[in-house]
Amino acid sequence: MNPTLVFAKSGLRKPLLLALTAGFVIAFTVTSYAWMRSDPGHHNFVQSIISPKLKSALASTAWNETLGFSKVLYISMPYRTDRQDAMNLLASMSGIKIKLIDGVDGDSIDAKAVPDNADLRSSVLGCWRAHADAWSYVIDNDFETALILEDDIDWDENIHQIFHDLSLQMQNNKLRLVKPTDHERTSAPYGLDWDVLFLGQCLDQANPDHRDLVQIYDDPNVPSRKDTQKVFLDQMESLGVKGDDVGKNRLLSPAYGPACTMGYAITRRGAQRLLLNLSYLGLRGPVDNDMAWTLQDGKVRGYTVTPPLFAAWRVGGQKDSDNYTPNSNQAMAESGNRAGSSKNLKSSARVAMVRQLALDNWGDYVREVLEAKANT
Repeated sequence: MNPTLVFAKSGLRKPLLLALTAGFVIAFTVTSYAWMRSDPGHHNFVQSIISPKLKSALASTAWNETLGFSKVLYISMPYRTDRQDAMNLLASMSGIKIKLIDGVDGDSIDAKAVPDNADLRSSVLGCWRAHADAWSYVIDNDFETALILEDDIDWDENIHQIFHDLSLQMQNNKLRLVKPTDHERTSAPYGLDWDVLFLGQCLDQANPDHRDLVQIYDDPNVPSRKDTQKVFLDQMESLGVKGDDVGKNRLLSPAYGPACTMGYAITRRGAQRLLLNLSYLGLRGPVDNDMAWTLQDGKVRGYTVTPPLFAAWRVGGQKDSDNYTPNSNQAMAESGNRAGSSKNLKSSARVAMVRQLALDNWGDYVREVLEAKANT
């Protein structure tokens, strides 16, 4: 018998019917939730119904202006306005909003402010201080996560799609040591079980005792074999990706020996641990080296994405580095950004940017005139 007909015969009006229906749904939901909590064995069943939609919604935050992180920061020396112009232009073309963290002149750091045991040349010390300032900024602003970039980088023009796919992988992370919290399931696109997520390393190595810890996934935006540097091809092969799978698969693995800090994400707890181990307790070497040593000591937890998602943009000459004293015999830059290039990317956002903004205004006028004449 149709329940609606029974209600109609009983004289119940539509508003009451809707109220009764809503009450039934609420009661069912509460009962189901209580059932799920009281019987953990059914938790996975309920999650299997809810999770796909929820995970997809979380991954979609990768399309926002911060790629799903609380903030995107980039470090640049105050005098490198050329790089700041480039980063602002690149970010605007990619729909990303970035916040500048000033680089630091190592000579300006008082001897009393240098971490214990830090016997480093001025430029390297300044590099460390700039990254430490970024970590402090994350803590001061109570950001849950932040993406930290350097100012001489490039990324793929499909960066939002790449981070969308990464989010899905990290939400389905088979490598994590603890189960995700309810907060992570509803609000953390990349999870929160890590301190540092390496996304722009210049080389890496896996923990030799844990090469079985790897998550391999398809990525249509992964670079081809010829566009991937040998150091990453070797890293991928050591973790099980070789042959025809190169150029199709990307890897997520526990971070162990990354070098360079072109692009990495941190959680708030990660910022705290980095400041503890790479400032409060001392500094053993360049910031990227000490981050790797701290990972190897097991005092910080992280993941590495291979091939990396951020790459160095190189123009040749003195402009390519702020960390070393320029060689007076070396050109400032051979042909500048016109001849610049990056590796380990399928489709350079910098190259795409030049193409997308290209204009031939007077040529357009000439073509317009010629077309008008042809039509008449």
